[in-house]
Amino acid sequence: MNTTLRCTISISTLALLTLTVIPASAQEVTRLPETTKNSVGLDTGLEGAFIARASYQRRLDREMRSDPRIYARATLPFVTPDLGDWAVDAGLRITPLEWRDFRLTVLGGPLLRRSSNQSFSGLGLGVGATVLAGYESHRWGLSLEGGYDQFLGTYLSHTDAYRETYHANAKDGWYALSGSTARAGLRGGARIGSFEIAARAGLNTTGELRPTNPPWYFTVGTSYAF
Repeated sequence: MNTTLRCTISISTLALLTLTVIPASAQEVTRLPETTKNSVGLDTGLEGAFIARASYQRRLDREMRSDPRIYARATLPFVTPDLGDWAVDAGLRITPLEWRDFRLTVLGGPLLRRSSNQSFSGLGLGVGATVLAGYESHRWGLSLEGGYDQFLGTYLSHTDAYRETYHANAKDGWYALSGSTARAGLRGGARIGSFEIAARAGLNTTGELRPTNPPWYFTVGTSYAF
């Protein structure tokens, strides 16, 4: 393999890794009120970039012990808003273990993200999962958070600037297993009636446990149950 081609693959791999910082998690850290089935939320903070995110969650069956819910979220960077750079994820949230106000919750589903810069534009498809373990009452909650996201494939399209600078014959196309991230942290919050205020913070690494840049995340947000 010649030096130019090695450089091309290396840069492409780094570009693909920028698509992976999408923690897959819904927003509530307290118990969703028993009389409600839906919630909407907004949060913002640093997750690879400064982002703003809107989310929706729906409880499927209040009578089931696992309290199944479906969720969907849409994320945009807000420092330099760009409709060409976005992320959406959706999935299922269940609570398989519960003792009083202590709960173990698992959630996960598919991820889709588009990103672009001066070197490439890419569309990544993947899956993500999050595990939450901690205290979750009707008034406040505090949980440990762990998660893993894996992009199964990314369609990468190189720009003319990239071809002129690095590799004139760089090929556009799908790259398999194009990046992954792991994370661990804490989330906590309080509820007043239908409103919840919550915060999350922790550390990010690649799937190979190498530090990301930045190596940590922090978000704050609010949700409304109805």
